Amino acid sequence: MKKNIKNIRFDQQKAPFGCEVLELEELFKRLATWTYFGKTERIHFFCVMIVTEGKGKHFVDFKEYQLEKGDILFVAPGQIQQYENNPQFKGYLLIFTEYFFRKQVNELAFLNQSSIFDITLPNALIKPDAETFSKMMQLLFLLQAEFSCSHEFSKVESLQKLTSLFLIYAERQKQRDNNVVSNDHYLSQYYHFKQLLEQHFLRERSVEFYASLMAITPKTLCRITRATIQKSAKEFIDSRVVIEIKRLLLFEKLSIKEIAYSLNFNEPTNLVKYFKKHTGETPTSYKG
Repeated sequence: MKKNIKNIRFDQQKAPFGCEVLELEELFKRLATWTYFGKTERIHFFCVMIVTEGKGKHFVDFKEYQLEKGDILFVAPGQIQQYENNPQFKGYLLIFTEYFFRKQVNELAFLNQSSIFDITLPNALIKPDAETFSKMMQLLFLLQAEFSCSHEFSKVESLQKLTSLFLIYAERQKQRDNNVVSNDHYLSQYYHFKQLLEQHFLRERSVEFYASLMAITPKTLCRITRATIQKSAKEFIDSRVVIEIKRLLLFEKLSIKEIAYSLNFNEPTNLVKYFKKHTGETPTSYKG
């Protein structure tokens, strides 16, 4: 990926509901006129790419995803993506903001707690079975129809419910793929931990810190993460920090010293040791 990053924000004027469905074929035609392919972008909204025909690839953060019919790819706010040159696949792009669910407490909680947009998991792609994919496509078509419907009664609520149901089908598949436990108590605590980590990981990397915020012991927090994602709490924290270091190394014009201080390492050498411990490489060799 090249390093000139364009920040892409949701166009609220074009899509005032905070949600939009785009046909990939039309999107690719527009991107081609902007000499856009091959450039990196950091998105500031939720993005779901649904492939209905053909094959291709898409880059998210540090990973290349091979795409084919029936695949659904999820990109979270803050992630960096890149379109391939001359894409040869068709489908749809569902994009929406957190603000879209602002008045739907349950939907907003689900969005913040779901695994489909969890960047610490190794795979952002799902491939539902044919029956589930068909149901999800029906929901997408209903969503498109609702956008073009002239009747305004409860339109926003309808859009929210259809989008939410689409995401629920996706979440079920993701949990099956990742062997996520169905223990609601553990899951709710894990999602709470994940939210706290996103708020504080730039400054805090200790299990004790997060356990104290949750009013539980470090041992209990580790039991929760072991049960839900098969990682210790420390492994989960470190994986999130390493993701951020990789992003900053590859996509931002920052020195190792600047990255170290932005992530609250006392010395650049501490960041180098930390990164090598978890990746087997030095920041300099990884950056290339």
